[in-house]
Amino acid sequence: MRDYRKYQPIPTEDLPAQFAGIFHMLALTFTPANDHTIITTITGHNLELICQGGGENDRRKKEPVVAAGYQKAIWELREGHLRYCPSQDRLWRRDPDMADHEGERLILNSWHPVKTIEDEYHIGGNARSSERNPLYSGAIMREAKRSQWFEQVERGVRCDPCVWVRRNGKVVCLQDEPDIAVTQTFSPVGMGNQALKDAKRILEWLTVDEKSYANLCRMFATPWLEPFKQLSYVLSGHGGDGKTLIARQALLGVLGVGKVFPGFSVQSYCNGGGYTLGRESMNDEMDGKAFAIDDEACAVTEDMLPLLRALSTGSQVNARVTGGRYRVMTPTATMLILTNMQFADSAENSDVRRFIKVEFHQSKGRSYDEYHAIEGFCHRHPAAFFVLSCRLWERSDEPEIVNLSPARNISDEMYWLISEIASNEEQYGDPVAVKGDYRKEFHTTVPQSLMDVLGLENARSRALPGKGQPRVVRVVNRDRFDVYRKAALGTDAESIKDWRQEALSKPNRDSLHPLDDVGDCHDLAGIVDAALAGHVGFAPCEGKARKTGGPVDGKVSLSWKRLNPSDENHVDSTFVTGKMSRYAVVPLGDCFVIDCDKPSEDGGPDGWQCLQALTGDYGSDALPATLVTKTPHGVHLYYRMPAGMDVGLLKNAVHEQNLPIDLRVSNKGYVLGPGSEVNGNHYELADLPSDIVPEASGAIMRMLKDFGYTNGSRPEAPALSLDDVMAGRPAASNSQGTPDMTPVPEGQRNSTLHAWAYGRYKNHPENEHQIHDDLLRRGRDSGLADAELEQIWKSIKRSLD
Repeated sequence: MRDYRKYQPIPTEDLPAQFAGIFHMLALTFTPANDHTIITTITGHNLELICQGGGENDRRKKEPVVAAGYQKAIWELREGHLRYCPSQDRLWRRDPDMADHEGERLILNSWHPVKTIEDEYHIGGNARSSERNPLYSGAIMREAKRSQWFEQVERGVRCDPCVWVRRNGKVVCLQDEPDIAVTQTFSPVGMGNQALKDAKRILEWLTVDEKSYANLCRMFATPWLEPFKQLSYVLSGHGGDGKTLIARQALLGVLGVGKVFPGFSVQSYCNGGGYTLGRESMNDEMDGKAFAIDDEACAVTEDMLPLLRALSTGSQVNARVTGGRYRVMTPTATMLILTNMQFADSAENSDVRRFIKVEFHQSKGRSYDEYHAIEGFCHRHPAAFFVLSCRLWERSDEPEIVNLSPARNISDEMYWLISEIASNEEQYGDPVAVKGDYRKEFHTTVPQSLMDVLGLENARSRALPGKGQPRVVRVVNRDRFDVYRKAALGTDAESIKDWRQEALSKPNRDSLHPLDDVGDCHDLAGIVDAALAGHVGFAPCEGKARKTGGPVDGKVSLSWKRLNPSDENHVDSTFVTGKMSRYAVVPLGDCFVIDCDKPSEDGGPDGWQCLQALTGDYGSDALPATLVTKTPHGVHLYYRMPAGMDVGLLKNAVHEQNLPIDLRVSNKGYVLGPGSEVNGNHYELADLPSDIVPEASGAIMRMLKDFGYTNGSRPEAPALSLDDVMAGRPAASNSQGTPDMTPVPEGQRNSTLHAWAYGRYKNHPENEHQIHDDLLRRGRDSGLADAELEQIWKSIKRSLD
């Protein structure tokens, strides 16, 4: 406790005469509180106010010399419960201990901002109350700034035993510093290294890439650790993708309405003239808050940006409530704009630095339970996202530059420019489009706003043959342009590496080596029988000619179904003798066989490589080691259905979606067993499980579902869980029946038709001519000329061929 015997307030002309006396004379008392002349303090003790009247010679009613709230604030200033924060030019008050426990109230080292002394200490019923005296609040504020007498609060985050604050311009982590008062304190309940790993994994799962992840992570600690008030966050997505979940559970649910204003509205704030009650009321509500959230933001246009810039940088604004007086406040809240609509894509450096973008992963293929699991995580580990954010701020102050996916905003003019630039870059090595050609097409010059959005600048080019040195627009911001290029044409500047390319890097069937000394067909059939725990049948391969007089196909079994009608009634391995050269294996019960075949096309990956690329490396948890037969052209892998899943969900299938993998399901088909020989080609045992064949992993089951090896409707996208979100599996094409031939509305015809035809051709290249004809027909119905449609088709072919 400091010695205040020599303390005197600054003698200004507006210093209340009784301030110094109140400061020195206030004292605790054992007399019970009466809420009039004796009040209860934050420590749970009673404070006797300085009063006048009520004495033997003074018949006036005993009344406080100044409102009880002012006296309580002065006492808390003296005792260190009310402090000044220099970086925010604001008073902060210690949080009271409201918990239900025995003993005295605890003195917490957590703080909250003070909007005004009058509101914080409940002085007067309204702004015009005679009890309010701004001279006292002004004096308290002025005195609190005197660091030689009063301790202060600094911007930072505490989660014991760590405190993150700025020192010499950088965020540092201090440990075991219990006396430092910072603007935000979190309980360490539920914290640990595993909680931080899970928090990181969740944020990565919610976002589309590393840059969006980093920005979302940075958001949580921004109000307390950014070097100066500047950053606002735009959380963009397509609905149901977790934006509101993060805002309401991870922010509002943890910080509460005392530090989060959930009622911010971009549309209401930016509408109207210079002075509107709606805007000023929102300013009042945001005063002192850490976050202001609009979770259903409208489309943000260029004309809205000036007001949002002012809020983002903390420019002083007017605030008031109905019936109240104007006051000037400095915004402290970090704005969160959650939107499924367009956000003005300003290319100005100040806006790029100020509005930090986060793109959320689409929710297609993801379940409610997965998002609900995130809600539970927020309840169990409330500080995890914030501590993870502090660690990111500790490493760097610089957010990532993210260009939001503009697929919903590609106009015909944009598409023309992007396509022309892509074509000229590929043919002539110069990423340009001729301005004269644009004028011929659209009868106007290229707008500067469109150039800014696409990252273009005016230039001249000598690279285009037969055109001299025409005036062109050239790509100057490659990162910005490539985002639009990908949205319009489906490709980046470099070829997109899909899972098929990854599959080519995986080991092929030739990498499998047969096991030695495993015996003849009889011995191997016994091994198969044991590995499948008896849930398997056997049959001879009698062979059959595919046409009269033709060669006999030795792989055909005519009696497999008759000999093995069910799991309860089937032929066991003793049926297979050592004299047999081949035999059929019929999976029964909950067993099935994945038959990896040769490549579907020349130069492509085989089924064994595809399976590894789509699930995981063989021997991992994603693709468990099992009974493996190396066939003349591929691989057979035996698995059991996961517990609780019906094998009837699977169907016998051949090369679904051109994937070189067949499926042989319980009692619905057969494969040749290890040890078999057909026309000089051998089926060799390549691996065995340690016990019985394992259950198929979640990764295997998702692959089968994604590519149509299951009964029932297919999902529009793979259902990725939080446990394997980093696997990066492609969404399967699920269109069935006739293609969508409805006309496309003007304004987004090019991009819509490109995406439609691109997806069909990518998944079904064998239907090239039909897809081209459908593109022409649908494009004509949409009002586009054949020349423009041929340009779209040329762009698709260039991307995929």
